[in-house]
Amino acid sequence: MTLTLRSDVHAAVVDDDVVVLDIGADDYLCLPGLAPLWRLAVDADGRVGDPDLSAQLRAAGLLGTDHTRVSRAPLPLAHRSACDLPPEPLTFRDRLALTGALWDVLLHYRGRSLTHILRHVRRRGVGPAASVAATVRLSATFAHVLPWLPLPAKCLVRSFALLCFLQRRGQDAHWCFGVRTWPFSAHCWLQVGDVALDDHADQLRAYTTIHVA
Repeated sequence: MTLTLRSDVHAAVVDDDVVVLDIGADDYLCLPGLAPLWRLAVDADGRVGDPDLSAQLRAAGLLGTDHTRVSRAPLPLAHRSACDLPPEPLTFRDRLALTGALWDVLLHYRGRSLTHILRHVRRRGVGPAASVAATVRLSATFAHVLPWLPLPAKCLVRSFALLCFLQRRGQDAHWCFGVRTWPFSAHCWLQVGDVALDDHADQLRAYTTIHVA
């Protein structure tokens, strides 16, 4: 029986190493020097074909028998950023959505697991009014007011708050998680097309995307 990476486990090859994001455990795992074997033994859908590697990953609790995970096309590299655009004034509806997003942070971010945080933003439906132009405009406005918001300077909470704000205005975005090694660092940001919404594009080139939510 071929085992598969659990649906909440994601991996990225970074040079000669493999980095694993275990969402259920709120943890990253770095596997130095494993990239050559990983490229041969693990396919795009997470199926592990090498028995020895499968045994090691199973012992680490990273494998399951769920074969429903589907690989998605990678996003393009971000070449532009909403942070570089001039903001528009907050409308009344923007202010209501921003207040709601801060409540989302209070109720669904603080003290919550990554699993809960991701589930919260993905269970909210987005209406037919969603558009890239509106998403970028709202993100530029959010970046302008961010220094005055009662939020810690962490990429995870910033992206969560912005995504909640966008969804409350009928928009949506991809939530990207990236990693680098030596030294290890993890980062996240929002993106639509090749536009980064809450970070500068040149800051993201050091990271390899490990998961897109």
